Amino acid sequence: MAISIFYLNERTSKAEPISERILYHLSLDRSFSHICVDVKKRNRFLSVVSNLTDDKNEILYRQEVLKDFENNPTLLDQFISLSARFEGLRGMQKDAGKEEYRLNVTGTASSSALKNILGAQALCLKRALLFVKAYGELLAKFDLKSNGLKSLFTACKELYENPEFSKLMMFCSKYENFSASGYWDYKFTLNDEGRIEEYALIDHRYIHVTDPDIKKKGFSLFKKAEEATYPCARVNPSKDGYFESLAIASFSDLTKLFSSMSEQVFSRFGSIGQELVFYDVALKYINALSAKNIPLCYPNFTTDKSVTVKNLYDLYLLMTKPNPLDVIPNDFMLEQNNGGLLVFGNNGSGKTVYLRSIGTMQVLAQAGLPIPCESAEITLFSQLATQFSESEKEFFEGNDAGRFEQEVRELAAMVDTLKENSLVFLNETFQSTAYAEGAEGLYHLLKHFSALNIRWILVSHLRQIEEMFEPNEATFLHMGEGYKIG
Repeated sequence: MAISIFYLNERTSKAEPISERILYHLSLDRSFSHICVDVKKRNRFLSVVSNLTDDKNEILYRQEVLKDFENNPTLLDQFISLSARFEGLRGMQKDAGKEEYRLNVTGTASSSALKNILGAQALCLKRALLFVKAYGELLAKFDLKSNGLKSLFTACKELYENPEFSKLMMFCSKYENFSASGYWDYKFTLNDEGRIEEYALIDHRYIHVTDPDIKKKGFSLFKKAEEATYPCARVNPSKDGYFESLAIASFSDLTKLFSSMSEQVFSRFGSIGQELVFYDVALKYINALSAKNIPLCYPNFTTDKSVTVKNLYDLYLLMTKPNPLDVIPNDFMLEQNNGGLLVFGNNGSGKTVYLRSIGTMQVLAQAGLPIPCESAEITLFSQLATQFSESEKEFFEGNDAGRFEQEVRELAAMVDTLKENSLVFLNETFQSTAYAEGAEGLYHLLKHFSALNIRWILVSHLRQIEEMFEPNEATFLHMGEGYKIG
């Protein structure tokens, strides 16, 4: 089973992945472009964030690992350096396997070529084992608290402290320089008729034949290290087609053996390097906000579906405003039994920024990251969805009919795909419609969401909706005024 410092061994999360459209609506892609300039790393990080999890234990597992790296920054740097070389070794091993496959398929394999490939595979396995040992020795230098890094250390230690480890290393050493040796030993089993029934390559030491009278065209029998009385003969495969074919088959078998053992090591420890990318970008995120003196908080997860967040900052504004003091934090509250939150306010009052900050908070929190606020008690969701008005990008001014039709299609698709325990973000939906028609349509949509146990947050200018809700069905926020329970 693969060792992971990111996922629990038995995943229980059934959350739906986050689409690129949601990342765009919440400006997460643009926010992290200011945090991590390496596009490849940033995309890897966002792909992990997009793989939403609602497993509390898995989130806490990541939080612990991140805190270990946060408390021991040199550990992460050294770990990344080791893992990069480990991944490079895996590429070398795959290249050797591809070359062997090519030679066999094209019928151009020779004992000389396969000896070189065998040596490469033996060297790859030896180095892979040494990298695992280096992982363990590195982790042993630090006082680790997280179960993830402790489990990794235990797995590494169990491997290199195994009594068979040194034997395997010697086995690798024996064949890594095989191409420099010109002779090898075979063991043959003959049937009653004197025909070869079974054969195996058993050694590749230089063969010393002391009695020329016993030389004969054929093969060397199994020769133990302490015995030299067995008849044996040197053969040159390149000059003897039969022994050349035996050599090719034997080298190919040994190569597959080394390749198989290498694959086991890479399969068990090979995901670590990619997972470290997430923690690397996560630390850049933490350091970027710490440099701006922004508070960071690992949220507590509630079981009663209530949400209370104090002084929540919008990440995108923090990353784009020259002065972080220009970014005003807001509180966020969602009552346990209320279906959702309606946010009203004048143009320029910060409604969309407020909605974006909540969505960003939820995504980062469920990825195992701290969030930019003073304190937070939030609930976990199995699916997130967004519907943001984008008329200025997709329609000509005044094309209200086209805009409305698109929003209806998006909402219809949303209703068909959302499941229980989802959270929906709606930004100025139906803003192009008449007040009465738009308000009524939204009211019925939100009531439908609530009936399906889908929570929602709506930013709107359609204040008539507020009057349609019964007491305690929703929470209302008038930007600049405060909260009110409907």
